[in-house]
Amino acid sequence: MTLHESVSGSISHLLKFQREDGRFEGELSANTFPTCAYALVQMTLGRPVDDDLVRWFVESQNEKGYWGLDASGDSDSEATLFAELVLKEIQRTDYRDDIGAALVKAPKLPLNLWIVKIMYARCGHISWDSLTPPAFLSAVMRVGEWLMPLLPKSLLSRFKPPDQYAPPVRLFYSAVFESLFVAEKYTLVPLLLIMETHTQKRMNVVADLANWVLENRCDDGSWFKVGLITAVSLMSLLDAKAFGYENPDLESAIQDGDDWLQGLRASSGGCREAINLNVWDTALSVISLDAVGADKYRPQMELAASWLLENQNDDGGWAFSDHPGGKLPSDADDTALATLALLKAGVDVGNDAVRKSLRWLKEYQAEDGGWGTYVPGAGDVSCVSITSHVIEACLAVNELQEEDADSLLGEVNKAVGWLKTAISSSGCWDDLWLARNTYGTALAITALVKTGHADCDEVRRGIRWLEQVQNPDGGWGEDMKGNIGPSTVEQTAWSTYALLLADAENPAAGKGVEYLLGHQNPDGSWPASCVGIYWEVIGGYIDPTYPSVFSLMALSRASSS
Repeated sequence: MTLHESVSGSISHLLKFQREDGRFEGELSANTFPTCAYALVQMTLGRPVDDDLVRWFVESQNEKGYWGLDASGDSDSEATLFAELVLKEIQRTDYRDDIGAALVKAPKLPLNLWIVKIMYARCGHISWDSLTPPAFLSAVMRVGEWLMPLLPKSLLSRFKPPDQYAPPVRLFYSAVFESLFVAEKYTLVPLLLIMETHTQKRMNVVADLANWVLENRCDDGSWFKVGLITAVSLMSLLDAKAFGYENPDLESAIQDGDDWLQGLRASSGGCREAINLNVWDTALSVISLDAVGADKYRPQMELAASWLLENQNDDGGWAFSDHPGGKLPSDADDTALATLALLKAGVDVGNDAVRKSLRWLKEYQAEDGGWGTYVPGAGDVSCVSITSHVIEACLAVNELQEEDADSLLGEVNKAVGWLKTAISSSGCWDDLWLARNTYGTALAITALVKTGHADCDEVRRGIRWLEQVQNPDGGWGEDMKGNIGPSTVEQTAWSTYALLLADAENPAAGKGVEYLLGHQNPDGSWPASCVGIYWEVIGGYIDPTYPSVFSLMALSRASSS
């Protein structure tokens, strides 16, 4: 297959993901933690667990008897323990031979992670006392809570309580709570509420926690548009209701949350961690179509740009999913990519939406020069890929605007300085959101080359690192922990693009192109892999748009070299 044929087939496949309203959206794969939490919610509501859900649990168990966090098929002890709990609960009322066989096959593992232990305690399998730290450790934790507000914000994310013990409910009332990463807050409060309704049972505390949960719903009925958080929040409200908590919004919140959870089901029978990542999918699709340079796809790009404009948050940023004006916060990665996509689709640099997004990005640049996911210092840290995407958006703005307009050169130079310091001793950049060192390294090289630093030592080291970890088949691959593994199309594509950008004649890049051409399916698609990363207890995800958008970038670069 020639480069032209490959690109043409890939575009045809990518356009299948565009909806009538202009957005691009792929179905994400299911994950174990949100699937388990969903099942417990259904049982709490008195509903039988359906056959498709049971089938997902049975088919997701690997040969070693474990469940993984995600669709990668790896083994994870905490995911296995959570899945075992759910299957045991199903067996209480509906014994099934396939569940029995799965439980026999599962390994015997010790409980450790406090989030899973809470679920075991809630179902009556262990004592709530097992979540309480010993007196000495509790005293140490109190001292730590007192010290944390006095520490620099850059250090706060490094201080975590022991995994096996639940944080004390008093944390909700402390200054430490305000310093937590936004997703940590949304996860912590409902878990504290569950504990409070089963342990100390103080109505005033139950009311405070439950009120916070109710007040922080999204308009669509979810919490943070995230599966695990929404399911745990529903569990907490159901427990609060059973405890005697009353609120005029309680019943509607439970109903709306349950309705949202039903839409979380994937075709596999399990539950996704998020219904979609359509802002990211749409922005990346527009950017990759622009890289092809074919005017005949301009209508699709403009339609997608219109959808992005309609789904900009009031503060000027974009969230990861379409929820304008709601309680889903803007993040720097989606804001940067959406801004870049608008410019690529022909939206004027002086457009009010672009100006608002640039103000948002400028406001949330961290002191170190990078950009994190949300608000600098609030449990957040600067991220290589996000910083690189913001740099690209700023460069596009600088290129398009009038010479006497306000330049973003200062922000870019500061970000470049941070990127150079973020390289590891081994020569790679670690990233937070996609797998992992290949993504961070590819994005850092891309940003540094595009800002005129192609000859810097950091770029040379990054190129050497990519060359060294390339697999014999010409591709790149690693798991969510950064361990080198089998090649994937996505990781090969972004690594190849970066190498081609730095040196069109790079032999490793040539092998990467050959890998991509050799693994494309007849319909223009590529096999999708679990390369997207959430956080520790969620794992990764498969997004079927990723192979197309990243491969289009790489192959378009190869064809223009």
